[in-house]
Amino acid sequence: MFSFKKVPAVLTVVTLIAACTGCGYNTTTAMTIDDYVVPAGVYLYYLNSSYSNALSQLSSENESLDTTDTKMLQTLYLDNKDIRTWVEDKATELCVDFVTTEKKFDELGLELDAETKEQLESMLEYYWSYYADSMTELGVSEESFRKVMTSSYKSEAVFDHYYEVGAEEGVTEEELQDYYAENNIRAQYVKFDLHDSEGNVLEDSKKAEILELAKKYQNQAEKAYQDGGAEAVMTEMNRIQDDYDYYMTSVSEQEAGIPEESLTTTTARTETKTVTTETSESASESAAMETTDDALSDQEKETPETTVSEEDTLSGTDDSIESDTDSETETETETVSYVNESVISIINTEDYEDDEEIYYTPSEDAYNQLLSITDADYGKVYLVEEDEAYYLVTRYAIRDRMTEEDLWNENTIYNARVAKYSDAFEAKMDEWSTVLNIQKNDASFKRYDPFKFHVM
Repeated sequence: MFSFKKVPAVLTVVTLIAACTGCGYNTTTAMTIDDYVVPAGVYLYYLNSSYSNALSQLSSENESLDTTDTKMLQTLYLDNKDIRTWVEDKATELCVDFVTTEKKFDELGLELDAETKEQLESMLEYYWSYYADSMTELGVSEESFRKVMTSSYKSEAVFDHYYEVGAEEGVTEEELQDYYAENNIRAQYVKFDLHDSEGNVLEDSKKAEILELAKKYQNQAEKAYQDGGAEAVMTEMNRIQDDYDYYMTSVSEQEAGIPEESLTTTTARTETKTVTTETSESASESAAMETTDDALSDQEKETPETTVSEEDTLSGTDDSIESDTDSETETETETVSYVNESVISIINTEDYEDDEEIYYTPSEDAYNQLLSITDADYGKVYLVEEDEAYYLVTRYAIRDRMTEEDLWNENTIYNARVAKYSDAFEAKMDEWSTVLNIQKNDASFKRYDPFKFHVM
């Protein structure tokens, strides 16, 4: 299956309504919910979606499961229900969502604006051209497909009616900013992978070499913090990442047997360089870079770094280092680059039934270290040692980047609204749906067997 723009809250209704049983042999409709007749194509779309969901859950429990063996699948259970019942119930829930959205959209007198309609038409044209054959085989007409796609945009409009800034529920931008800042970590980290080119974990002696290198980098970052605080660490961490990339490239080329004179790093950096950000009047006396490679030729030591243009400094390039060949000392131009920064969502472990389902960025230990850093220690760099990787990690004040020109943009605000208020919106959907009267068409449910009407 595929996904499209949809408010996450409408994907699942917590409470399934007890359905009434209808009569008749016309299978062009699947059910009637209040006065809304649900076309068979809409039901089939959600039936297929629910079937795929069931296979995904079953496969997560048993990686060797043969999902093409429909006879075997019919003997399995999810949530104490046989698969057929589970899939049909989920499809019914989604049909209830669909009708609830349609009715509430009309009740509120909402309309899709011109920009949204244009986007919708573009999405319809793209997806139908790509999935027309499979949808037709499934029994989903273009009109039913349009209804499902349109419903997702209507759902978002209903959500916005209640939870847009200044809307009916009184959402404020300040509340959203607080929520975003409390639920996200602004971080920088450098990963030192402890595998060789074939994916094998390095021997202890090699690990020790990498650990020594990581500690040396940590010392550089600590010196930068002492001299210039968090901002200096940002610049230093960029350099550390750059230097480590050069180092790994050199190692890879040496393992590949590339002649020394052809190595990428021969005229660049073969190991590490230390650049210290000085804030005192004597900065010019100690700004020259130190190198751990004593074998560099005099010519290589005197070759200045290429200066990066000013327009590149905030858009994903390395920090610029300018050299004045006419002076006796190097002069640095310090700029802040966010290219190596990450915004990591804070994980609520209560949302997961199984801890193994949780994915930590960059790793569980590194994530926990980042999470434990308080605002008083923002900018300090910590070394995390794991069996298969080492990490240098640091955390910064996320509010410093929450501006319209940077992180606090339209997309971030929307995502914050959805994350903060999706549960409340689900509760509203449940409340609206519980009063609906559902009449299933038994003929359609008998005909549209989820084990036959599905697209793999």
